[in-house]
Amino acid sequence: MLVRLLWDPLPASWPATARKRPAGLRGLIGWARATAASVPQGDDVERRVLRGAMQAIVRDAFQQTVAEQDSEHRGPDAFAEAWKARLAAFLAQETVDLSGWGVITVAELDVDLGWSLYAAASSARADAIARAVATPSQRRAADDDPTASYAFSIVTDEEGPLGRVRYATCEHCGVGLLRKISFSPEWHCCGFGTLALRELELRHPGLTWYTTGQYEHARGFYDRFRHRSNSPWIEKHPCPHF
Repeated sequence: MLVRLLWDPLPASWPATARKRPAGLRGLIGWARATAASVPQGDDVERRVLRGAMQAIVRDAFQQTVAEQDSEHRGPDAFAEAWKARLAAFLAQETVDLSGWGVITVAELDVDLGWSLYAAASSARADAIARAVATPSQRRAADDDPTASYAFSIVTDEEGPLGRVRYATCEHCGVGLLRKISFSPEWHCCGFGTLALRELELRHPGLTWYTTGQYEHARGFYDRFRHRSNSPWIEKHPCPHF
């Protein structure tokens, strides 16, 4: 839903405004006429361009907020507020210069549409985060005994795959190796890394876990998780079979 709202062309009917159907024949006739009058007649190219321009502003505000995640590490609520503030700053300007669009005059746009789009897209992001689940582990290409390699994804019904986890186990040594957790930037700092590590521990209880070298910004996350974990996480390579 988030991708469709920000990247796909918006239908002319979005956002839909529901009309309550009145009782009685006279009221029904009036309701039908009002409904018919609200249906766009023909292609309104200028209107579609202006709606697309507003969508581009909301999208650009989102992408700029995403670009700050590596340094700001904002959780979902703080991200939504930062996105909202950036959109407000855009809409407070007389013009906005967007790549691919050129200079857009804000006064020509439907600002209410922009805020409706932000609210819907922000809600879709929050809903995806709340509904995210891990898929079953899939065995990858055969390994030499006693090791085995696996992968699973973090997904939601609306957004599809949000990220992927690759890991391996050695039952002989009682060790698990986290190879890589990868999420696209728009899903950073949403709790999915913790969800992934919890899944590893639940699926393979009793193993001692470690991970390969990580970027500096990720080391803090793994260090914090180690202190909260019920499974041992160690820093040194404890298994000769990987």
